[in-house]
Amino acid sequence: MKYVYKKIAFILSIFLFLLVFVSGCKRAFLDASNPNEITEQTFWKNENDIQAAVAAVYSPLRLPLYSYWGAFTGFQDINAIGDDVVTIPGEEPATWQIATFTNDPNNGDASSTFQKMYMTIYRANLVIANIDKVPLDATKKASYLGEVKFLRGLSYFILVSNYGDVPLRLKPTETSDDQFIPSSKAEDVWKQVVADFTDAAASLPAQRPGSEYGRATSGSALAYLGKSYLFQKDYPKAETTLAKLQQSPYNYSLLTDYGRNFTNQNKSNNPEAVFQWVYGPFGDPTNPWAEEQSNSGMFQYFAQLIGPPGGGGWFKYVPDVSIVKAYMQEPRIAGSDTKFDKRMYASLFWKQSEFGESDKTWYAGSSFDKLWASARPKIVRLYPAFNHDTTTYGRFLIRKMTNSWSSNANADNYWGPTPSDANYIIMRYAEILLMHAEAAIVNGNLPAALSDINTIRNRAGLVSKTSAQLPDKASMMTEMKHQKQLEFFFEQKRWDDLKRWNEPADLKQLFIQKGKQGANNFQPKNYIFPIPSGEIQTNNKLEQNPLWK
Repeated sequence: MKYVYKKIAFILSIFLFLLVFVSGCKRAFLDASNPNEITEQTFWKNENDIQAAVAAVYSPLRLPLYSYWGAFTGFQDINAIGDDVVTIPGEEPATWQIATFTNDPNNGDASSTFQKMYMTIYRANLVIANIDKVPLDATKKASYLGEVKFLRGLSYFILVSNYGDVPLRLKPTETSDDQFIPSSKAEDVWKQVVADFTDAAASLPAQRPGSEYGRATSGSALAYLGKSYLFQKDYPKAETTLAKLQQSPYNYSLLTDYGRNFTNQNKSNNPEAVFQWVYGPFGDPTNPWAEEQSNSGMFQYFAQLIGPPGGGGWFKYVPDVSIVKAYMQEPRIAGSDTKFDKRMYASLFWKQSEFGESDKTWYAGSSFDKLWASARPKIVRLYPAFNHDTTTYGRFLIRKMTNSWSSNANADNYWGPTPSDANYIIMRYAEILLMHAEAAIVNGNLPAALSDINTIRNRAGLVSKTSAQLPDKASMMTEMKHQKQLEFFFEQKRWDDLKRWNEPADLKQLFIQKGKQGANNFQPKNYIFPIPSGEIQTNNKLEQNPLWK
């Protein structure tokens, strides 16, 4: 994917120019020809132009701070809204509103995600509308179209799963009639998502050369197509689609070491990475704020939010007691190299001697006691509103996505000497296995589901389950859900799973039972975000989602 980063700065200037079409008709000054000025007419001439344009379609999706996967918006918010973390109060107000179900149409984070998805869609539509102007052989043309359709489908997947009914834009906005359109029903948006992923899967290559790692493949498209069917409860198609990724021409597998998925090891040769955002070393690591300027930092900034102050982080979350108990629910057999599930050691910090193991140090020799002491001034903010247990299962900190693996003293501080260039894998093969297991269970294919679940369990150091232990759909589903929570803790998956697995009344009771922050505020409308108020004020044909009226 290297060409993506080299081309983005150039192409963004093009798109800033072309974006004049978003606000209305083409401007008269476009009629004046300046041979030194790049215009819509002079840009779409050769394959380099197409490559540059495709590169820019990726950009809004993978911005490191403000996008659905951005550290300061999607990553914070979607993790905080689940039931397995506790959010430290007194930080970003927009995140606190979402975490406690007090957000409204003016929430800035939800608005940022909405805008970035449509920015991607607009850029994808520009490529689709103009690619015929460029002489390309049929295979290359189909591949480029598949790539941008995948990115458009991914954008609509995020929109429809998080906002419900949204405007469906399938061509560049050039007139007021294009600009002002109503929302389409969610089922129609899902149809477009499926169509885009289906087209992408049919035309993209199964593998990319090393210089293009991180770009979409047919496997990426099939993975999200299967996930789309799962969201729509079309379990037969979900199972069939996801099964394709477990056979030729695909050779995905799980990394032996689970924790390496969250480090800068195996960046370009990770067999578990079905689709990932590639980060660093690009631009100025201490300047991520401008985002799409030529020298903006393109590193991974999650660690700054998560890590304890003793490692240089800002420390905004602690793990809920329930996730700690879930990791400890099944100790490994006697004689194993760890006492608990291997994933726990990559996901959490704790004083291991309190549970019968030798203590570890991180960040160039910092003990857990030192890390806990650095975090405690913020932890006390939880009281008295949230009575966080710090005497038994509550004295734990989040390790996943921090830079503790680097062994540098100030590793989680992105102003420090070693900012993270770890990729963020947004679709791991482990998710393919567990999504396939979920669909297979519903379809009654319990042997296939058991095989998927045991593959996940074995990598975690747990012994295989037998069909006698999981004899029916209910027991198999319980185990699948348990493994999904442990496998993807703090990876922006929990909220989507909770919504799919629970009716609103049941989910509220679950939140209340667990003591989730804001549980009493939860209402059915909180299954989605409202359409941002600024969008409704701009588009006179757009109405608020009925749940939020």
